[in-house]
Amino acid sequence: MACLPSPSAPGLNLFLFRALKRHECRARELARELSCVDFAMTNRTIPLESPGMTVGSMTQIVEDVQSIYTIVLALAIAEAFNQTIKENRPETEKRASTFVNWFDCVHHSRVVSLIVFLLLAAPFFQGNQKYLYLQYIEPLHGANPPRTISASFLNFDCLVFSVEAGLFFVMSRSLSSNRWQQFYATIVLLLSVDFIWAVIEKKRGAIMPAEWIWFDIIAAVILTAIIAVDLFVIRYDREKELNRYCYWAISIISLIGLVYGYFYEIDYLIDY
Repeated sequence: MACLPSPSAPGLNLFLFRALKRHECRARELARELSCVDFAMTNRTIPLESPGMTVGSMTQIVEDVQSIYTIVLALAIAEAFNQTIKENRPETEKRASTFVNWFDCVHHSRVVSLIVFLLLAAPFFQGNQKYLYLQYIEPLHGANPPRTISASFLNFDCLVFSVEAGLFFVMSRSLSSNRWQQFYATIVLLLSVDFIWAVIEKKRGAIMPAEWIWFDIIAAVILTAIIAVDLFVIRYDREKELNRYCYWAISIISLIGLVYGYFYEIDYLIDY
């Protein structure tokens, strides 16, 4: 303020004094407005624009999802072999002196179900891997890669695939021919879950063959029909006897259907 002229000077001093007053009032008004804006900013959430995820980070997220259900499915496959191969004590094991003795360590009543199990696990695993690649990873390397991926649908896919892997674990504990109804009923449940998931994903425009949906429906209906015939049509002592007709019918139909379906979809499953 020392640089201002003295108020005693006529004319000019009065003009400067009035201008200073006007600027002082304007400064006070601006200070009040800024304080109101600051208070409003501190009491509400301001959305910030996301800079977008990198291609590497989004790829890593999808690969982490793949590893979750892959581990569960691997445990199910290991359990299936563990249930099929006998665990004998060294002192009770027979010598492998003949070719027939080589198979003494195998539960013969579980071999057919093990083959069905493996033929079903292979296309499910390869199909899920291919779906995640086409749906999430391949677009990241296109001409216009997305800035982010849908967390809700990715989590939904992870949940469904993990449930399916868990059903494979249930199947691995039901390989015996005496429990074939439970084994194939679990397959029906697996196909039903896969059918519901496929319909939901197809409606949102996901990349997947429409044949998956038809295969799930046809296979589930056939397996359910054979199980229903065993339960409600054929009479026998279920605690002591095995309905070999229904057991071999459902096993042979499953083997033929799985082999045909795998080679029918082999281009989609392994062509990247």
